[in-house]
Amino acid sequence: MATAVLSGCLIVALFWLVPGDAIDALPNGPEVRAQLQAEWGIEGGGLGRSLTVRPGAPVAELVGVALTTSLSLLLPALVLALTAGFGAAVAWPTGALGWRRGLHLVGAGASSVPVVILALATVLTVNAGTWALIERGIVDRPAWFALPVEPGAMRSALAILVLAVGSSRWSQLSAQARRLLDELDDASFMEAVRARGQKTLRTRLHHLVVPTARLASEQVPSCFAGLIVVERAFTVPGAGTLFWQACSGRDWPVAVGVALGAALLTAAARLVAETIAVVVDPRERERAA
Repeated sequence: MATAVLSGCLIVALFWLVPGDAIDALPNGPEVRAQLQAEWGIEGGGLGRSLTVRPGAPVAELVGVALTTSLSLLLPALVLALTAGFGAAVAWPTGALGWRRGLHLVGAGASSVPVVILALATVLTVNAGTWALIERGIVDRPAWFALPVEPGAMRSALAILVLAVGSSRWSQLSAQARRLLDELDDASFMEAVRARGQKTLRTRLHHLVVPTARLASEQVPSCFAGLIVVERAFTVPGAGTLFWQACSGRDWPVAVGVALGAALLTAAARLVAETIAVVVDPRERERAA
């Protein structure tokens, strides 16, 4: 809750510092200014309706639809990033899995590239490669060609991949996952399990639930930041695109709405992670009590 309140206050303060009036950015002539002010109640601002993105539309409606679209990218990207991170952490020390080590190195190298460059390079590379195949008659023109104009599964899949890999998230996640696995292997109860000759997989999975949930919740803010770039690059009409449009048009009610929505979802992710910890781990229940 504190995160949501602080985010909202920060956005409002920034927009108050922007010179000029948001109504000046409306794509309408001065003759309808008074009418719009009266109908929408925007003489002194207001958080209820959009000023310039979709003049007069309820902010809650715009933000709700945009966040739903963004979550369809964010959640799969988060799962993919966590899976790749733990997969790389498990495969890295094993010499027999050289191809996985190579895949991890490729992913780590890609994740070191700024997400804006990674997104644009992905669009340009896929378009150029597909066009070359079409010219040579190897493939027919796909329904999704050319990116990012045509919506569809291909565009969504590439956006999810870029979001999962971008901004060094892959490298960071694999390092954090490796640390969690090392700490788990060094724990005394794991030594006891191995001494009894029992399989350690089930014990590992059980004790990784809580740190994995917390690790996932920590990635949500950076995923929201990446959404602004990824959605713009792939023309996805989500919260990132809406926030960009709101800031460009000085539509501060919509910008505040998106910021508050992102803050609330971030807080909700943290709450879910802590709830899982209390349910799964008796030690967390004792601390909570």
